[in-house]
Order: sequence, then structure tokens, then C-alpha cells
Amino acid sequence: MPALLTENVITLAKVEATYGVDPTPTGAADAMVTSEVKFMPLEMKTVSRKLDKPNSGSDQELVVDHWAMIEFSIELAGSGTLGTAPKFGHLLRACRCQEVIVATTSVTYSPLRSSTASLTVYFYMDGNLHKLQGARGTFTIEVSSQNIPYIKFKFTGIWTTPIASANPTVLTNWAGFQIPDPVTFDNTPTPTLHGYTGVYKAFSFDAGNNVQVFNNPGEREIRITSHAAKGSISMLAPPLGTKDFFTIARNATLGTMKIQHGPTTTTRWFLECAANTCQILNPKYGDDQGRAMIEANLGFVPTVAGNDEWQLRFAAA
Repeated sequence: MPALLTENVITLAKVEATYGVDPTPTGAADAMVTSEVKFMPLEMKTVSRKLDKPNSGSDQELVVDHWAMIEFSIELAGSGTLGTAPKFGHLLRACRCQEVIVATTSVTYSPLRSSTASLTVYFYMDGNLHKLQGARGTFTIEVSSQNIPYIKFKFTGIWTTPIASANPTVLTNWAGFQIPDPVTFDNTPTPTLHGYTGVYKAFSFDAGNNVQVFNNPGEREIRITSHAAKGSISMLAPPLGTKDFFTIARNATLGTMKIQHGPTTTTRWFLECAANTCQILNPKYGDDQGRAMIEANLGFVPTVAGNDEWQLRFAAA
């Protein structure tokens, strides 16, 4: 019997018109260009029968809830056309993000208070098809020098019985994904943090969505119940007379932040805090080939209006 090949995997994702109802994604229209996919086909919650018996040993466990999960990375770049959402934009919508499109100009994603889209995700493992329905999730962004910028998604979905199904053809859809620009001097301007513009080696962002599975009589749904965004940065340490990040952190001061990437306007993106919503936490010194670095955690604190602590924007400027 031939073995399944782990390299022969394909992931499709399509927004559901009705929660939990399969919209039938296709390879031609809905294939995602992923890397480092990790699929968890069956996660379970069980309860023991705890039987009284005349001998020792384990009790049978009954399944009271079950779901599936998938994680993967996508190269972070714009769509190639200003004002057109990237091919992974619907994934962000399923991570409780609002999508605002300005024709021929920009596409912006920011956190939503409650309502969110849901996905049906098909995961093919060399002819084995697993489906996640009603899927919602969270994401992180990883940007490090001399590497490809990635947006990493993690989705939880309602489990369905897997079936045998041939892998679909996907090449027509892959044309919609843009080749990313590596993080380099030529491609990535210096970031701005609390008004200071400096050299950085690495940056990470975590949307911090709290994804929960609900399975009760009359209710079966994956919901995002809250979010708390956070991040980290590694920057070349400035002289204290130029910028004192330690005192800023000690005083719990909130400020602005702007990370920009991409030499081409149609694939360029910005992750930014336009208002004073970025907090510097636990700064410490690090080392980069003999040069002092500031390594700090970041918090993103909304204003009273709420859901305005960060935005991911695809635009020329």
C-alpha cells in the first residue's frame, strides 16, 4: 500500500454565507499559498465514565466535544493592485478584523468588537480531505531582517468526517499571490516607535484573539470572545540623550508606532498605531555583533472609542 506523502498538501479557504454551511471552496478560486502548515485533524474533550468495578484499570472516555485546527504561514505582501484586497484578506476577516476598501487607494484591516466572518477550510493530505466549518481564528506577523515577512494564521473549526478526495488543481489561483520582498535595507524603511526612527532587526505582532469552542444543546459555534494584541521589537539602542525607552516604559507612556515594508507601492504594507496606543514593556539590552540593542515587548491599548489600537494597511503611503 503506498504511503501518503506529507509534501502533497493543499489548503483551500472560503467565506461562509451562513455560519457553518459549507460554501464548497475550489482549487481554482480558493487555494491558499501556504508554508509550514500544521494540521490537527481531531481535537477532543472527553469525560470519564468513572464506573464502579471489581478490578483496576482505565475507564472508557466518552467524547463530549470535538473540533479541528489548522496553522499555516502566508508571505505578507499586498495584492498587486491598490484598493484590491490581498488573496488572504478573507482570512483576516475570519480573525475578527474589519476590512475597509478605498477604491484604487488602500485596503485597511483593524480589530472588530464582536461580529466576524467565518470560513470553511479544506485541507487535503495526498487524497485525504478534511473539512473545518465555521472556522475562526487569530494571527501573528513576523518580520525579521534578511528574511521573508510572514503572516501566520491559526484557525479552529467544526469537525466533519474526513473523506477520500483527489487533490484539486490550484495553479490558476496562485497567480493572485504576489512574490514577497525580503526584509532588507532596500525594501524596508526604518520603523518609528514613540517618535523615534531607528534601525531594527526583528518585529513581531500578535492579534491575541481568544478563540473558544462552544458546544451546548442548541449551540455549536467557534467564537472569538475577546482580543488583546501584543508584540515585540529588537532595535539598535540609541543614546539615552536621544531616546530614553526605559523611562518611557517606567512611566507607562503610550505612543505611536509605524512599521512599513515594500519598495513597490502596489504590494506595500504598513502596521501602525496612528493614535497613542502603543506601550513599551520590559525593555532590556541585547547584542548584535557587538552593538547594543533594545529588546522590548509591546502592548497595544485601545482608546475609549475602542478597536483602534492597530491597523494593517495596504497602500502606497
